[in-house]
Amino acid sequence: MSATDSSAQTQEIKKPKHKSYRMADDSAADCLFERLRLHQQRAPDSTEVARAITARINSRLTSHDKHVRQSTLDKLWNKQSGAIQMLLSILESSRDTPTSTYITSILREVLCLKQGKGKKTSVQIEAPPPNRKKENKKSGKENKAPLNKKVNNLARQQCAQHFISLNGSQSLLRTLIATHSKRDGNVGTELMLQDLVWILASLAPRANNLIRQQCVQDFISIKGTQVIIKRVIGTMHDKRDRHSGTELILQDLIWILAPLSSRDSKFAMKVRMLGCVRTMHLILKGHFTDNKLIFPLLVIMKQLAKNVVTTSILIRDGVIATYERVLVSLGFIPTARLRLCLDAIDYFSKNKVCCMQIVKTGLSSVLLRVFDRWDRYEGRMRLKICAHILQTLQHLCNIKAGRRALCTKKHVQTLHRFCSQCPDEPEFDGLLARVCSVITLCLKHQALPVPASSPASFNLSPILKGTNTSWPCHEDEEDAANSDSKTINSDLDDDGPDSDIEGDEFADIDFEDGEIKTDANDEEKVHTRSGDSLQSALWINPNEREIEDLKKYFIYFKEFGSYNKQVRLVKSRSNSRGSILEDFLSSQSGSNRVMPTLNLSLTAVLGSTDYDSITGSSHTTSFFQGYNKIQESSSSTSYSSLKIHKDISKYSTFAVVYSTISSRVRSVIPFVKVAYPDMMGGQGSNQPEPLNKMERSACRTKLLSCVDRAINPEAYMNEVVYDLDQLCSSNVINVDTTLQKSFSSDSLFLSNNDEQEITKVNTFSSRLSFESRFESGNLRKAIQVGPREYELILMPDVNSNKRHQWFYFEVRNMQQGRPYIFNIVNCEKSDSQFNFGMKPVMYSVKEAVMGKAGWVRAGSDICYYKNSYHYANQKNHNKCYLTVTFNIEFPHTNDVCYLAYHFPFTYSMMLARIWEWSLQMPSGAYLRAEPLCYSLNNNEIPLLTISAEDTSTNPIVEREIIFLTARVHPGESNASWVMDGTLDCLLGASTAAAALRAKYVFKIVPMLNVEGVINGCHRCGLTNEDLNRRWCKPNPVLHPSIYHTKGLIEYLVRVWKKPPLVYCDYHGHSRKKNVFFYGCAGAESWCSNDRLVQDEPVNYLMLPALMHRISPAFALGSCSFRVERERESTARVTVWRHLGVTRSYTMEASFCGFDRGPFKGFHLNTQHLQSVGSDFCEALNGLNDTVANVDIQLTKDLNGEAAVDSEQGSGSDSVLKTDSDEDFD
Repeated sequence: MSATDSSAQTQEIKKPKHKSYRMADDSAADCLFERLRLHQQRAPDSTEVARAITARINSRLTSHDKHVRQSTLDKLWNKQSGAIQMLLSILESSRDTPTSTYITSILREVLCLKQGKGKKTSVQIEAPPPNRKKENKKSGKENKAPLNKKVNNLARQQCAQHFISLNGSQSLLRTLIATHSKRDGNVGTELMLQDLVWILASLAPRANNLIRQQCVQDFISIKGTQVIIKRVIGTMHDKRDRHSGTELILQDLIWILAPLSSRDSKFAMKVRMLGCVRTMHLILKGHFTDNKLIFPLLVIMKQLAKNVVTTSILIRDGVIATYERVLVSLGFIPTARLRLCLDAIDYFSKNKVCCMQIVKTGLSSVLLRVFDRWDRYEGRMRLKICAHILQTLQHLCNIKAGRRALCTKKHVQTLHRFCSQCPDEPEFDGLLARVCSVITLCLKHQALPVPASSPASFNLSPILKGTNTSWPCHEDEEDAANSDSKTINSDLDDDGPDSDIEGDEFADIDFEDGEIKTDANDEEKVHTRSGDSLQSALWINPNEREIEDLKKYFIYFKEFGSYNKQVRLVKSRSNSRGSILEDFLSSQSGSNRVMPTLNLSLTAVLGSTDYDSITGSSHTTSFFQGYNKIQESSSSTSYSSLKIHKDISKYSTFAVVYSTISSRVRSVIPFVKVAYPDMMGGQGSNQPEPLNKMERSACRTKLLSCVDRAINPEAYMNEVVYDLDQLCSSNVINVDTTLQKSFSSDSLFLSNNDEQEITKVNTFSSRLSFESRFESGNLRKAIQVGPREYELILMPDVNSNKRHQWFYFEVRNMQQGRPYIFNIVNCEKSDSQFNFGMKPVMYSVKEAVMGKAGWVRAGSDICYYKNSYHYANQKNHNKCYLTVTFNIEFPHTNDVCYLAYHFPFTYSMMLARIWEWSLQMPSGAYLRAEPLCYSLNNNEIPLLTISAEDTSTNPIVEREIIFLTARVHPGESNASWVMDGTLDCLLGASTAAAALRAKYVFKIVPMLNVEGVINGCHRCGLTNEDLNRRWCKPNPVLHPSIYHTKGLIEYLVRVWKKPPLVYCDYHGHSRKKNVFFYGCAGAESWCSNDRLVQDEPVNYLMLPALMHRISPAFALGSCSFRVERERESTARVTVWRHLGVTRSYTMEASFCGFDRGPFKGFHLNTQHLQSVGSDFCEALNGLNDTVANVDIQLTKDLNGEAAVDSEQGSGSDSVLKTDSDEDFD
């Protein structure tokens, strides 16, 4: 027999023996687990049996025979055996330490992966001898052990999921807490603790699905974080005593704590309350060279750096010096550790004391050395590392020492080298912008080249004299008044460090008990939503006006008849009690009481009519008789009592009417002309105009040019070509006669000679000529910095030094076909739609004379970025302005062109349009235009009443009332274009318009902030206050338009007893696209009590849903119905909460264009905006207040339509969401 045959026979003999051995082992394992099951069912209190069984299972798992180990693991991993559940049950019920130790050791073997963290494994993989490497490679045996390990680890992961589903994490945590409380120094206890933390370490970090996330949340919910932190403190004390195993336990604890720190929102507070902040820093100082601990330590320290309080503690403890050593030890290799280290330094550097330490320790130089190697890094890690360093450098620029440290030649060269070598790829654009920002910040601060005080100042003292009103009031803080991105989910203030709620939003609200007034009669109570809480009532009662004060508003409702008729109508609805109005009149009859003195603005209104004698000593009866005479004399369907329309011939052209009205308007800065586009009607092109596609290379060029201009200002021309400050100062002698213009025939008549100018011979001037002294114009200074490049500085709002966005100016002396660069350098918003497709608008007089389009979108190479000009005031001294830059190629030489932020719509244009409509009324229509009040500069604020004539079959008093307002923010000219479309539709001759007039009575205030519009303001009027933050408690002297508009609505609610069916305030939006609504839903209110009141969503959702179906420009997915605390003083929320109007909306129209629907990718134009106004009328025509006639299918589709419209990124550009700009309401 050969040797080969004998060996084969031997193998045949061995195989059955090996197989029988495995069968015997499996039988033993089955028997062992059966004993465990029987014990768990019958004798759970038998300590010795449990100890014996668990000891036997543990010995099998630690056996040298790998087959024994594997068979036992397979039994434990098998869900059908229920072994894991039985072991958990014994662990929770057992009081025996050895038994618990055995079980935790078993669970560690079953659940913990055998790879990661460099821990030793129970399955040793022996390296093959060197001389047999090739043989093993041929046979493939060297891959067998790793393959088995991979399979086992997969089984462990599945078992871990099963373990978590059995709430095993909670059982382990309870055991850990109980064991930690003993701490008897027993070796078994220490081993059990070690196994427990190992198991938890394997479970906690793997939170990449819902089950694992729940495990971490369970850990946190039963105060597991505090237990681990306490254990860390105890382990550090044990380490000082050189206790065995403390280093290993510390490593396990830190690895558990790292994932918890990023999941536990109160982690930093817990660490601070347990006094472990400095302990963590001590561990970092002692282990920053330990490869096993440095990563989780950096994760923990990053979370501590996010908290302001723990940051202060760590800075005092010298954490910056530690991080300098950590950074040096990590080197310049782009790893996750380096990124974590730089991320934490970024958070620390938000503290100015930390910035000083960064400079002193030389860490800033180390950061720049790391940044200088940016070209050696790759992928997203390079972007993250560079971004963290640049953010830290930006923070350093907030202190003088930091700027001085960065302003060295070497460091500036490093940053400038990045600018010149930066790859031309989109992902590097953000880094380039940050580098340029750092360069401009660390250079010497450069203020705008204009005086600190604006020439647009208005003296309020004569108006306030003799009143109890004081000025200035609390100025609107932009961050509080403007951020609609902040959502307040409860009625409790956020007491965290990131709270942005400013107190002055509520400065006008007095909660004193003496101010809360109630009436004994139910008829005189405020009409509020049922179920309003005390919290809600606190917003209402301090602003409640006296009934006696509201009665005088009946003169604005003369369509309901004479005052006697109004008395009878209100009485008929008051359950035979008698009306408030009648009680007032009867109390006056037969007596010599004088009518209470009307306020300043209302007196001016009455003084413009035939009843001047009312104020003073005249009797009440004469007041009503005189007013009734005026009403009865105006029997026509169209009537205007606006003084500004006086003596205008009905045969005049629109241009003549506009010039006449504009000449009668009172302005702060004297006007020298009327703008040609406004005089001609101001319409835009009706052709589709695509959104701008940003040219990255052009924007980079302009950004680098801005940096170069900041470094080398002497290399540019810097010649002033237009200076409004100088022009105003030269006319200072004529201030009294120009700023306080009257309507007398001696007033300067404004005209326009642009058509004559364009026919003159071209002089080929080397510089452009600018002008902005016309209605709504805004340009303060123009500086020529290059052959065809100009820096433009905008005017702030009147009596202010900020709020620069709206611009409107004239340009002359241009040459055709040459690009001119315009840089508007004092913008304030952190981002703009100019970066997302928006173009400015341009009007060419030559094009208009040739019969072509009026306003068109124009410009190329448009971008928006930070520049080197700093705020002048000390508070924002380190804050930079931003530049919007665009190139314009003018279509003609020697043209007169106008450039604007958006399509202008002036006060005079509105009045001219009202004059036009009053002459073209369709039959059966009713229009009345009257002054609601006068502005602070004595300009009329018109109130329009539109309906159908009163008939016996359709009495006007039975019609619902629609109340509309617009243009509370003067820079939002798109709101006026929408209102123009609404008015044009309502006063049209169509059948739908006639049906609307027959169905409703429209009360419309088309321009609330006339002073802001006239004087080219962006946000405020003459008082430097946002009037849409004054609705809660308007001042009759400082805010007359808001005071009386709210008074009209309050009269309807509390006196006429018929609230408006719909209230809508028209606005413009500079951060989102499309057209959409903001409404009010109690379910989405900041106030918890509002959320308890049952809403009927169909009431406030029906109108937006109808708009979605009717208007192609409307985006239902962009609508929001949240009621936020900082919006309580806006028109929308005030009318909803205080006056009980359920359908109270803000309609927002974008300045830019559309990102959905049939117009997707195109700009808005004037036709689109007017169409939105007419579509709103059509939606009102389909609105019915009876639930029986509601389109049920429409409301069923509402959620589906909203979901389609709310696709990611469609509502607004994500980079704009963190901005606190003044765009909402």
